[in-house]
Order: sequence, then structure tokens, then C-alpha cells
Amino acid sequence: MPSVARSFGGPTQSLIGYVAAARAAGMTVTVAAPACAEADQRWLKDQLGEADLRLFPGISRGTFVASPALVDWVKRHAPAYDVVHVHGLLNLVSSLAARTASAQGTPVVVRPFGTLSRYTFAHRRGWLKRGYFQAIDRPNLRRARGLHFTTDAERDEAGWHGLDLETRSFVVPPPLHLYAMPCREPTTDVLFLSRLHPKKNVEGLLNAWARVVRDRPGLRLTIAGDGEPAYVARLRAQAAGLGASVVFAGFVHGEEKARLLASARVFALPSFHENFGVAVLEALAAGLPVVISRDVQLAAFVERHALGRVVAADAGPLAEALLASLDDTALIARCRQDGRRLVADTFSPDAVGQQLRAMYEHVLAS
Repeated sequence: MPSVARSFGGPTQSLIGYVAAARAAGMTVTVAAPACAEADQRWLKDQLGEADLRLFPGISRGTFVASPALVDWVKRHAPAYDVVHVHGLLNLVSSLAARTASAQGTPVVVRPFGTLSRYTFAHRRGWLKRGYFQAIDRPNLRRARGLHFTTDAERDEAGWHGLDLETRSFVVPPPLHLYAMPCREPTTDVLFLSRLHPKKNVEGLLNAWARVVRDRPGLRLTIAGDGEPAYVARLRAQAAGLGASVVFAGFVHGEEKARLLASARVFALPSFHENFGVAVLEALAAGLPVVISRDVQLAAFVERHALGRVVAADAGPLAEALLASLDDTALIARCRQDGRRLVADTFSPDAVGQQLRAMYEHVLAS
């Protein structure tokens, strides 16, 4: 993994789920990643249970972090493993680990984190991503025995790269650990819970919320999550004109997150691109109807089971969907009754563990 910090958000949560699923299916797991803050390390060890956790010194930070010690460890130890499962692209930790493991002859499976989409290469240093991908990650992906996607939509998005997805691609969703939910005490109307990043379209949600409270004064939107300080400051400045109707809760986890989910009536995630959306699953498991954009790749699951509204990521449609969902007593009752069960049927560690094992066995057989 390029990072196992709690602030890395969905990818770290997904990793914890995959480890639990692999162990449920009888596999032993070692996690290798750059070191993170001591508090995060203690938390992660507790989450991973008996899995072997190896953390290595990193150089630089964020997207540009490198860990020569981790790559050296992969070089020396990859042959002892049946499969090396590399999470992420477009970063030196994942790229060099994948190249090194392949060079040692160990089968490699790569999970791209949604980075093979056109959106990735069209935003934020797109020219640099294209050059890096052509020079480093494309050769890695051609050598990989398997490409691991979390949804059919993510796999379809990757088709434009011409990477022979027919014989080497697998769709295995992240598992979700269903923790006990506290008693429901609604104190907020709409909850946004995710990393604060431009692709999450928080600005669009705030624009939609301005329309909502213009029609319904007194409603409250809670924004939970953290991000780059300058970006968070811009969001707070935008929300200032909306007064007490918008509350920033900061980064939450564990029991605090569970209480926040139990306090909401509707969940919103209007991202411009979301290769999965673990927070959406958490909201559904908490019994909340969701309002998400069409670019959140859990949209098909939400629509198939009628667990919310899927709309364009624009202020007008978002505002209409939020108001309609808050008034939709039948939808709210259905989500409270069926949401947790539907998530468990598809995304439990036991169910996903069997899919992981099948993927690894196929890779080994090939």
C-alpha cells in the first residue's frame, strides 16, 4: 500500500476489509507500507488483528512518497509469497513494488484505485500522470497476472488503455465490517462523510444546500472529513454565508463515526469520480438513504435495490434529490429495514473472501 494512514480514507478502510476477508477464507496476509503516525499504527494493528504488518521509512510525503527500504524488502521476500497484491498506481511505492515483485517471478495482482479512468488523466497534473504511466505503470500492468477492480464500472472505465482485460481482470468489491450501530437519534438532516478533496464535489453540495435552505430554513448539513488545510479553508469560507445550517465535524472514525451516521436522515456523496465509495456502503449499512452522483460507482447497487437517488453532480438536481429524499418516508423506512441486510449479503468479509481466493487461485493457475 502507498499509505495506511487513517487520513488516506477509503483505500485504508478497504485494505482492512480485504485483510479480514482473506483471513476468513483461510489465507495468511502480510501488509507492507510506508510508516505512518504512531497513533495510526496502533489503530491499524488493532484493526488488522493477527495479520503481519511491516512498516518502512518513507522519503517525502503524499503522492511523492518513496520507500527504498520497502522495495528492498519486497525484493528479498516476494518469492516466499504465493501472490503479491499491489494497491494503487501513479505512486513510487506501488509502482516500484510491483516491478520488483514481478522481477522476482512472484505473481502480481494490481488494484488501480480507480486511477485508470479518463477522469484521472484529465485532472491535476494530467501531463505528468500520462508520462509516468507510459514509462512505469503501463509496463507493470502488462506484466501483472491480474488486474483487480472493485466494480464493473471501474473495469469498463479502464478499457481505453488497451490492457487485455478479458483474461486478466477480476471484480472483487471491498468488504465492509458491520459494526454495532448506536440507537438512532437524528440531529442532522444530511450528512457528507468522506475525505475533503475537489473530486468529492463538496462545493457543488454547498451550492445545492444553499437552494435547499432557501426553501426549507432550519435544515442542517454536517460535513465530516478532513483534507488539505487550504482547501478546507475555502470550503468553510463558501459555507460561511449559510450560517448555522452547515456544520464541519472534522475527521471522525470508530464510535464517533457510528454516532454521526446514526444522527443523520440522509447521506450525500456527489463526487465527480468515485471508483467505489466505502462511505456510501457505511451509510447504507447504517440504514440511511443516499443521494449520490452518477459517477459514484456504487450507483448501480443503489439503483438496483432502490436505496436512494442517483443524479447528476449539479446543484439543481442535487438540491431536488435531497429535498425529495428527506420527504420520502417510504424510502427512509425501506433503507432502515433492508439496507444493512443488503450490504451484508454482498459485501461481508465471508462473501468477499471467497471471491478473493478464487481470484488468487486463477492467477496461480495461469
